[in-house]
Amino acid sequence: MDVLLVNPRYNGRSEIPPLGLECIAAVLSKHAIDAAIIDLDIDHQQEVHDYFLRLLQTHMPKIVGVTAMSHSFASAITVCQIVKDYSQNILTVLGGIHATVLYNSILREQQVVDVIVRGEGELSFLELTQNFLKGRPFSYIDGISFHNDGKTVHNNDRGLTKDLDSFPLPSHNLVENEKYKTRSISSSRGCFHNCTFCSIRSLYGNIIRIRSVDTIIEETEDLIRYGARRIMFTDENFTFSLKRVRHLCNEIVRRRLHKKVVFYAEGRIDDICQTPIMAQLLSDAGFKGLYIGAESGSQKILNYYRKEMAPDTIVQGVSYCIEQNLLPIVNFILFGPRDTVDSIKETINIAKKVYESGAEIVYAEMLIPYPGTPIKTELEKEGKFKEVEGIYYFESYEGLDIEWILQCCNAARDMAYLTHKDDLFFSTKKTYFELCCLDELLENRIPSEFEELYQHHLFMGNVPEMINNTHRSVGNLIH
Repeated sequence: MDVLLVNPRYNGRSEIPPLGLECIAAVLSKHAIDAAIIDLDIDHQQEVHDYFLRLLQTHMPKIVGVTAMSHSFASAITVCQIVKDYSQNILTVLGGIHATVLYNSILREQQVVDVIVRGEGELSFLELTQNFLKGRPFSYIDGISFHNDGKTVHNNDRGLTKDLDSFPLPSHNLVENEKYKTRSISSSRGCFHNCTFCSIRSLYGNIIRIRSVDTIIEETEDLIRYGARRIMFTDENFTFSLKRVRHLCNEIVRRRLHKKVVFYAEGRIDDICQTPIMAQLLSDAGFKGLYIGAESGSQKILNYYRKEMAPDTIVQGVSYCIEQNLLPIVNFILFGPRDTVDSIKETINIAKKVYESGAEIVYAEMLIPYPGTPIKTELEKEGKFKEVEGIYYFESYEGLDIEWILQCCNAARDMAYLTHKDDLFFSTKKTYFELCCLDELLENRIPSEFEELYQHHLFMGNVPEMINNTHRSVGNLIH
């Protein structure tokens, strides 16, 4: 085995395969380089790192390439350490957006990483592999940083490949297809919006490169042959062009692919508002859901995030999707650096509103200022950025206590469960119930339905321990 590509462990619940590694493997294969992909973020019965060591011993690769997001970086380093403990002769290569942003400090602090591939990895990793296998130096390979005789060397940046169709189709055959709920396709790369919490511009700049519809359809047909029944378009913003969406959807329908598989995508709700027919096109072509980052119900916070839209846009766009039987899955960030109790309540209220109109809602308890994002740069500059053992957070500009907010979220989750767990549709209503409880907590009152539940058990003379403990902790939070 020449190359072993590894997706490190995060939580063991990965639902889609590591598409970036499939893209790397396809380029290697095109140049007769033997590669395998190992995904450690899908469930394994045995201890995951022991499992990886056995695979390492079986494949005996010359190069191990590891991808990592910020949340899986610590696990990626563990993988590199296991490799080096097994054999110092194996070249360890780290890629992904986290490594692209923090390449200098990572090489300085992590001796188990030999090389970092910065930015788009297909060509840089190919040249690196070819040079290593032939014993040639890395001096003129653009887009990499590496250790060399005790020094850290940073080669020139590599420009982005303009023609994405010049890359071969991803090696979907190299992963365990049956273990994923959903398969994935990237039909474009990049986004021209400027959201302050997003790091994609540090990888692709502010341009969008698109693939031809013919290659997208070909890849879709490949995935169907591999058994795919759900396909997710992982583009940063799938909905940026009505013309492109129309062309792709028409071709899906013409080839009747929508009869064989269901599709999902990530997009912007303001794109739907500007061109409402897009929701119909997507629905007719077998798209069942559109993942949307609404983020906040406060205009002040939306402006701070540079979302370039208004709260009313969220409600209107959701209604367009619902009318066309396209499920909007709307994400909100409850607590960011400039949020107040009032702005959090605005977010909760609009989340409840879109849920009641037929949308599915999800939320993050607080914003994470990831490396490479404008918001992290601002927080660092103003002394508000915090990091403890690889956990990124912030100090509120508005004086809100992060611990209190998180405790309120936990209490709301517990109360929603205790009050509504017997509801036949609790699993689908769970987020809505939690936000209703949190809304009342932020008004410094115990949610009425939970208080009624507590009083009922108190009257009966038998308050279950979990209800009693939750009632006590909630009382401490609001006083």
